[in-house]
Amino acid sequence: MDAYLDIASRVLREARRPLPPREILRRGLSSGIVPPSLYGKTQHKTLQARLSEDILSRRERSAFFRTRPGYFFLREFLTDPAIPAEYRVPIVARRRRRELAYHHALALNSNSASELCRRTVVASSEVLQLLSERHYHYASSSRRRTPDDVLVWSFVLVLRSNHVLTYRHGRYREDRDNFLQKRSVGFFCPVVHDDLTLFDQEDHGIVASGLRAVSVDLSLSTDLQLSRGAELKGFICANNDNPLNLLGVVAFQAPEWLEPITRRLAINDLAWHDLKFQINHYEDFDPWSRLVLENLTGLLGHEAQSCHAAASAY
Repeated sequence: MDAYLDIASRVLREARRPLPPREILRRGLSSGIVPPSLYGKTQHKTLQARLSEDILSRRERSAFFRTRPGYFFLREFLTDPAIPAEYRVPIVARRRRRELAYHHALALNSNSASELCRRTVVASSEVLQLLSERHYHYASSSRRRTPDDVLVWSFVLVLRSNHVLTYRHGRYREDRDNFLQKRSVGFFCPVVHDDLTLFDQEDHGIVASGLRAVSVDLSLSTDLQLSRGAELKGFICANNDNPLNLLGVVAFQAPEWLEPITRRLAINDLAWHDLKFQINHYEDFDPWSRLVLENLTGLLGHEAQSCHAAASAY
């Protein structure tokens, strides 16, 4: 189970009543369940997001449910007559679309990133070193940024054997002309302040951020089993963007049972592409996907050579 969810489960089991995320963390801290380094101004938002995603993706299989907006309880108590009846009535929250603008988006200053972005492919260690040395700040949002902000994105490739999952951007997903209705090979979102938690220090939350985006788009569970199948492979600098963007490419090895058939206004036409075969209509892909496809060999190794050769031929 996700570490945040484990904390919530332990606190709610002891409390035997629904609680909001801020109170869950407060009680967990006072009882020693939550490490002091985790408790901060925004950690309750991260906890609420993890609980909401778990309920959304797992539905009746989730250990949690809402009793009213912002209050969570354990499903194991639904049939416990010792618990007051009003605590045992779930509510169903209206599903929200994934946000288009993300607040407090992680950014490198262009001075720090300028040397890196002379190349298209950047090693993970180079970017993570800048982050560990605190050469970063947070833009007010992914839509409100200065020309010097180089935003850091998580760009997740959903892979199975030699196949990569592709989809087409729907009209509610993108409003950039060169992305709208284009096909993508990655599920991407900006990395934000709340992604840097006690449990995501090694990569500044880049992998976890991308997996949460994938889980919302494909209605997957966000438990630790999925995170074990994800690895940060490197970074792609979108040199033609103005301002610049830095894409942290995450390879996520999808479980065999995953057969996404989702059709929504924001994401359509899901299809697996075999990396051993050439891509037809390469111009149909969005600019970031083209960059990733052109550099798959450097990111993924020899298994992407066929796709890379085909992409470079266009």
